[in-house]
Amino acid sequence: MRTLDCQVLVVGSGPGGSTTACLWAEAGHDVLLIEEGDYLSVGATEPYSLDEMDRKWRNGGLTPAFGPIKVTYVEGRCVGGASEINAALYHPPLPDVLDAWARDYGIDDFGGRALAPFVEAIERECSVTPYPGSPGIASERIAEGARSLGWKSVQVSRFWKYGDGTSEGRRQSMTETLIPRAVAAGARLEPGLKVRKLHLKGRRVTGALATDREGRKVEIRCERVVLCAGAVQTPLVLLRSGITQKIGRTLTMNPMLRLAAQFGERVNQPELGVPVQQIEQFKPQMTLGCSHSSLAHLALWLVGAPGDRERMLAEWWRLGVFYAKVMAKARGRVRNVPLVDEAFVSYSLGREDLALLGLAAERLGRVLFASGASAVISPIPGAPALTSVADLGALRAGVEAGKAQITAIHLHSTVPMGSEARGCPADSFGRLRALDNAWVNDASLLPDTPGINPQGTILAIARRNVSRMLDR
Repeated sequence: MRTLDCQVLVVGSGPGGSTTACLWAEAGHDVLLIEEGDYLSVGATEPYSLDEMDRKWRNGGLTPAFGPIKVTYVEGRCVGGASEINAALYHPPLPDVLDAWARDYGIDDFGGRALAPFVEAIERECSVTPYPGSPGIASERIAEGARSLGWKSVQVSRFWKYGDGTSEGRRQSMTETLIPRAVAAGARLEPGLKVRKLHLKGRRVTGALATDREGRKVEIRCERVVLCAGAVQTPLVLLRSGITQKIGRTLTMNPMLRLAAQFGERVNQPELGVPVQQIEQFKPQMTLGCSHSSLAHLALWLVGAPGDRERMLAEWWRLGVFYAKVMAKARGRVRNVPLVDEAFVSYSLGREDLALLGLAAERLGRVLFASGASAVISPIPGAPALTSVADLGALRAGVEAGKAQITAIHLHSTVPMGSEARGCPADSFGRLRALDNAWVNDASLLPDTPGINPQGTILAIARRNVSRMLDR
């Protein structure tokens, strides 16, 4: 059996894990960074293609959360985690949300002002940059529709590095930024290893059991462990290790509806990546914007559409995919099922959440028609295409009745940080209360949904937490 030794074991190489491994290694510690998926560079697969979905996404991006209304969610499974598969859009943490978390969950030394230096550091080190050229036709459509309705929209910056004087560039994911820094500082990266459980002796972690791609066991010995495998896999490792109290019981998501829209002229420009325009009028409760519109994703979102799907796909350049995302109040749960390799995830949207989704779908439809869409494809399987604003009432009613296809790309809150009195299994800096030498440092720590793409928030909190770990 293969055996690995290290001082600091970091499980998961997404934004939280990459930050953790980089800063610990640069402080002179012996770091081992474990990742279940493969090492695939930014250019290894075509963005948003079937190949990328198969190689970089867990279960091809269609993992179900079970409940009265099915929600499918996305997890990255590759070196760099979600930073390799998301839109690379950057949203700074919302100070009001951070301040509310500090108050409501008893998080020490936290809030908008406390996190500001860490936000500034990630914006600088991860090349947060506005798009330098024309934002593209789809973005212009969103802006035009918002203006006609009197709603505010903005261009969102990206984790991106552009060439001098050009709009061409490269996504600045973790395999482009923090992971190379970690390796240069001496961290060892081991792709293709899945940590199954932690070895415990009293209140201390002594190591972990992992398996490689062929199912062979690998023993890892360590002095401390930082779990950064995401809001589903992190609690799963803890549950399998016998750490069960308050773990995995408070899962939050940002539910999302996608509407495909057809225009009279070209709107689809895959060479520009994901359009950067978003409507901010209703944030953080609701965000409306453009999604990725590759042929693979267009085919996916047109599956339930009646009519000539092949003809619509043949004119793919006239089609765009748009989304309505909401800040739901629902909570879910991550469970370990013996003898089953995957986590069992349950999530139950309530009437209030469905009503908010219905309102968001109606507002997105208004934007699309105001921007010149000739038809909007309903997210309700089998429903006819929408051809005017008058059809949006039926769309809203169908969503509120739970008939729409609902997805989620942002999961959080399964090991929330905060005070013991508020029921948080991790303290204000991510250390697990049940163990003396184990921390969590990923989306699991967020005590509630941030209402925005969480990558910037996760990076800033992870950096803050590692600074405290190193101080001690």
